[in-house]
Amino acid sequence: MIPRRFFSASMAALVLPPSPLPASSFARARFTAPLCRAAVPLPPRRSSLSTRLQSSIANGDLSTGSEEQSEIIFVGTGTSEGIPRVSCLTDPSKACEVCLKAAQPGNKNRRRNTSILVRYVSSLGRFNILVDAGKFFYHSALQWFPTYGLRNIDAVIITHSHADAIGGLDDLRDWTNNVQSHIPIYVNNRDFEVMKKTHYYLVDTSVVVPGAAVSELQFNLIKEEPFIVHNLKVCSSIYLLTVLPKE
Repeated sequence: MIPRRFFSASMAALVLPPSPLPASSFARARFTAPLCRAAVPLPPRRSSLSTRLQSSIANGDLSTGSEEQSEIIFVGTGTSEGIPRVSCLTDPSKACEVCLKAAQPGNKNRRRNTSILVRYVSSLGRFNILVDAGKFFYHSALQWFPTYGLRNIDAVIITHSHADAIGGLDDLRDWTNNVQSHIPIYVNNRDFEVMKKTHYYLVDTSVVVPGAAVSELQFNLIKEEPFIVHNLKVCSSIYLLTVLPKE
């Protein structure tokens, strides 16, 4: 089951298959992407990225006649803490069925930080666009990247600056050291200011000790308006973290 809190941001424009996915396709789903809709003005407690993807078939951006189609791969579908939890596995007073099953290799109860990878196929080629790289990202990549033939990461979109969204940025060094020269990061200014403190050595690489290899990231500041990532339109808007205040 996909948790209700998805990315801390709504993926309202991603249309997934109406029927349940077979077990063999658990982490994978093809999608169509309708037009971005205008965000409804609300008094948010916190703003971030609401990723709504648009592919303009009319303009020839999305490949339609090829066997290869754009698709979404669910890299993680769990909470910030993940499942299983150490506190459950080590508690002698109770037997948490979910965590006990999740501790078994390959069990689908094992969940990591919420994230998706959009494998976008267009007239310009195929692009792997990652949404969030949390603290469990590398463990998820170890499982799903080989499974689905994923190698490069063409862009990372950050939805917010909590550890479950940016905790894995340091692990991107495996790609920039061995697969590609750099990775573009798309993030709003508020979260970028946080990243200047939490990942200062990735923002300002001049402080890195000579000889040390860190992630080579190119930061692109976005606003709460549509922006383009490899010819794919992404709509950024405000979302509510809590309920509206009572009048």
